[in-house]
Amino acid sequence: MTTPDPNADTPVAGSMPALADGSQSQRSVVNASEVVDASLPQNWSRTRRWSIVVVLSLMSLMVSMSLVINTPAATTIADEFDEHDGFLSVFFITVPNLGQIISPLYIGPLSERFGRAPVCHVFNILFIIFTMAGGFSSGFGPIIACRFLAGACIFSIPLNPAITGDLFAKHERGTAMSLASMIPILGSAVGPIVGGYVTQYLDWRWTFWLMASFTACLTPLMAVALKESYVPVIQRRRLKKEGRSSQRTSPPSPPKYWKGWNMASVKAILLLAVRPFVILGSSCVAVLMTLYLALLFGYVSILASTLATIFQETYSFSESQSGLVYISLTVGTLTGVVLCTFTLDYFFVHGLFGKRREHGASPRPENRLIPAIPAMVAFPAGLFIYGWCLESHVHWAVPAIGALLCGFSLSSSTTPIMNFVVDIFGDRAASAVAAVLPLRYVAGAFLPIASPYMYDRLGYGWGNSLLAFVLLSIVPFIFWIIVQPRRKAVAQTAVTST
Repeated sequence: MTTPDPNADTPVAGSMPALADGSQSQRSVVNASEVVDASLPQNWSRTRRWSIVVVLSLMSLMVSMSLVINTPAATTIADEFDEHDGFLSVFFITVPNLGQIISPLYIGPLSERFGRAPVCHVFNILFIIFTMAGGFSSGFGPIIACRFLAGACIFSIPLNPAITGDLFAKHERGTAMSLASMIPILGSAVGPIVGGYVTQYLDWRWTFWLMASFTACLTPLMAVALKESYVPVIQRRRLKKEGRSSQRTSPPSPPKYWKGWNMASVKAILLLAVRPFVILGSSCVAVLMTLYLALLFGYVSILASTLATIFQETYSFSESQSGLVYISLTVGTLTGVVLCTFTLDYFFVHGLFGKRREHGASPRPENRLIPAIPAMVAFPAGLFIYGWCLESHVHWAVPAIGALLCGFSLSSSTTPIMNFVVDIFGDRAASAVAAVLPLRYVAGAFLPIASPYMYDRLGYGWGNSLLAFVLLSIVPFIFWIIVQPRRKAVAQTAVTST
């Protein structure tokens, strides 16, 4: 089987060959003789494409706020329910990550089967319902259940990179994905700040109700702006429409998905659900990137879930004051996004040392990973600063700087890696992203639960040092991939063969 070129751009031409339902996608190459097809997403107006990115980023902002807005309320909720179990006080904060472990495995494949837009709308409604229900909970158990189900309905994290890949060509995709990341990142700072004041002056239940209400207000805007962007689905719909118009005299066939599912449909959906595992198991690079992202995300989740409590205990901060500490984490994250905005596309084209490519040669996908190099030093340094300054009770601004470095490292690593995955897997990017995300959310759900026990035994200094040493053990392998890249033929073959 011939392996498709991973550097080929998304089709933007008007000639579209027939696409069998569930088969491999067909790609078109633009040349001067072809007529531009206005129905394809990369040929839409710039205003249309950026309006979709902005609306989806705002939805992601609501999601990121909902994940951390309850953090300053952990002590208040424990007091109200008379549940002072340290495990539950942390687990109810991190449990949405547990839901996000499984969500990419069906949200991404379903979007490749039925289209991006309908999947976004359905799971957005479910997210609103479960978030609203969390505010009516009468104990930690119902809160944990509602937050888990809400996390399992988050569509923005697995689909936003894929939709951005649908809308923009490779030479402008890096900037688009970086800028699209900036708005959601604000949620990690705004969420705890809002949550601290809402908990202190209203009630912790309003942290749920406010997020559900804000998301519901954005839903009509998303319904107007969001248009189907997945090219194979656009092609299938066009071919189906053309088939109906050419056979008007034929008796109408029964709807395929509304009057019984046949075995072919069931097998196709099961195959789509398995595809992420095939991708992950077939690519050593995908496995390594998954482990690296899992460590980064898990470590930042430890900081995010314990930052308010630690500063309340160590520096006697109030609930609202402890929420303000998250600004440092977010400033670092935004700095990483700005770095990626100005370097992703440049390094993709010119490489690490700015060497000129041979005429006609395609840029290497590994060039996307170059902006992640500073994070390999900054993240361990941030952990050392954060841990030992807390241990020594240094002024609160110094450990906040450590948190800033960790936030910078997370965004300046995640954005390049997601761009890299979207580039090499093309129109199967949603499934590729689904292969990378689950372990990341396993770490984000369970590492923070272990952190109180780790800090009790090792203290803040050696506890965070242990995390830094583990991270340093994997950094050389990530660096080796960047300077000595390998083609992803095996992984690409796995995608196309499924």
